[in-house]
Amino acid sequence: MLDLDFAPLQQHATVYAQEEPALEIALPQVFEQPTLTYLQRGKLPHVEALVAQLFRRHHAEPDGPLGSDYQELVTEFQPLFAWALASWDYLLSTEGCRFLPRTHKQKFGVRGDYVAITDKEYSRMVHTIFRDAVFAFAQTPEAPSLSQWLRERFWPSVLDAYRRLSQPPDPRQRALTPYSYLRCVPYQFLNAYHQDLVDVTLRRLSEREWQAIDVYFRYFFTEPASAQAMTVSQDEWFETMRHGLIKLLIDHRLVYCLLRQIERY
Repeated sequence: MLDLDFAPLQQHATVYAQEEPALEIALPQVFEQPTLTYLQRGKLPHVEALVAQLFRRHHAEPDGPLGSDYQELVTEFQPLFAWALASWDYLLSTEGCRFLPRTHKQKFGVRGDYVAITDKEYSRMVHTIFRDAVFAFAQTPEAPSLSQWLRERFWPSVLDAYRRLSQPPDPRQRALTPYSYLRCVPYQFLNAYHQDLVDVTLRRLSEREWQAIDVYFRYFFTEPASAQAMTVSQDEWFETMRHGLIKLLIDHRLVYCLLRQIERY
């Protein structure tokens, strides 16, 4: 959270502002990943030759179906998929929850721009990573075997893809947090009274103060993006927002607390 430094207030009035403690999210206590013993069933001969054939087909027709040959490859590596899916609880408990943007249709009648990822979306992500790894292997002639390639690279790729989900599609916005399922742009309070109170109160500030607060708190912009949106330096943006928040802290404590609460999203 931003350190606003309220020390200059002491010469005018005594104001007590207590920052909220960091959130502690209760997560499943699963901190040991299942052991990966073997990756494939060993029933499909000439795996590497099949991969080369699949890659040639994909290269010739990128949007075309991969056919039954690819399904045979997936079946051959079913132990790897079973292990990856069994690691879902471990991933959730060690990395935390991640979120996916809602589609336009999913937003109908629902508040919020994001939905928490479930094991179903995770399963689709695992299959996509496997498919990409197979084609990457096909383009690496020096790789000894697909099994060895996957053993070294598959799980790191899953971790990397899962961690990237914390970044919103808009690069101007701040990273998602464990409470980001409540996030929407612009942010809207669950309580209509709070929403009206914040809207009306912010409009009483100067236009620049209102804009500085709005881009950071209600649009979730990063500090540099907030300054860029106002076409000012980052220091100037920060001071403008700080002055506006000080006014709210003194005259409208509830509005100040509601805004500061948004930072956790």
